[in-house]
Amino acid sequence: MEPINYSEMTKTYARNRPANSFVVDELRRGYVLGSNSRVLEVGCGTGSHILMLVKATSCQGWGIDPSEEMICQEESGGKVQFVNGTAEELPFEDRFFDFLFSIDVIHHVASTTFYFHEAFRVLKPAGTICTITDSERIIRNRKPLSQYWPSTVSADIKRYPTTTILKKQMIAAGFVDVTETDIQSTSEIEDITPYKEKSFSCLHLISQDEFLRGLMRLQEDLKAGPVQRVSAYVCLWGRSPAL
Repeated sequence: MEPINYSEMTKTYARNRPANSFVVDELRRGYVLGSNSRVLEVGCGTGSHILMLVKATSCQGWGIDPSEEMICQEESGGKVQFVNGTAEELPFEDRFFDFLFSIDVIHHVASTTFYFHEAFRVLKPAGTICTITDSERIIRNRKPLSQYWPSTVSADIKRYPTTTILKKQMIAAGFVDVTETDIQSTSEIEDITPYKEKSFSCLHLISQDEFLRGLMRLQEDLKAGPVQRVSAYVCLWGRSPAL
């Protein structure tokens, strides 16, 4: 295994991890955004999702990430304000945002309890939070990750907080109407580069031998025909009470 340095992975992420349109569609379904809506993406990374959301809805966008190198590798055109900082200490005033979300980030947050209290603080009354993450079922059934690199399953189950724990923490922070939805998109792998370049952090958590064996198997299978990719998430929704 190797340590994960996200600052060093900036170009790899920007090149191989574009925004998922089906995820942005779910965010738009869960909260109606307009030109006056203030939206924060926590753990925005290269900024691809908040940029897509702003383009689709004309909302006012902010993104925050602890890695200065990772932030805003895509051209924002001044439409999104990017800030260097952590989820546990959001550098924004109370009741500033209408909508706050994170995508596949919660397992990187050192204290999810502190994060949810901070999220509650910066959301306006009747504001909405969405935490998009992976459940144990999703981790066990990932395609192609769980098929070709089975050790990623146990590695990620250890580091991902369960949805039960996260929902309890959201309620403890003050959120109401806490609900859970599942989303999924299926496609075919056409390019092995994202896997070869370890653009998924779990590939850094297994041995190099297993990584190379899995990569070789994937390459061989692609020669024989299409390989299915399944992108799945669980979305945890909550709302701050109205006044």
